[in-house]
Amino acid sequence: MTTFTTIENLDERLRPAYDALIRYKEHVCLARQNYKGEYEAEIYEFIDDPEIDGFPEIECRIALIEKSETKFPDSGSAIKWCFGVLEK
Repeated sequence: MTTFTTIENLDERLRPAYDALIRYKEHVCLARQNYKGEYEAEIYEFIDDPEIDGFPEIECRIALIEKSETKFPDSGSAIKWCFGVLEK
């Protein structure tokens, strides 16, 4: 069973000084700092289409499709990993 979330839900749990949430093409990239100070990366894809379904982008359902096993030293490196995965 796939679990859905929204950009709005992810954004509510972010810490602006540390974490990053970026829309990249038809995906959402997330870099979040864990309790050890390491960064983890996640990639989500849109389930709803804002233009077709009529929802604002932040309220459209998204589903997790990839999560890094590697830990990163900063959010920029975690987002770079997301871009690399999506460009394959």
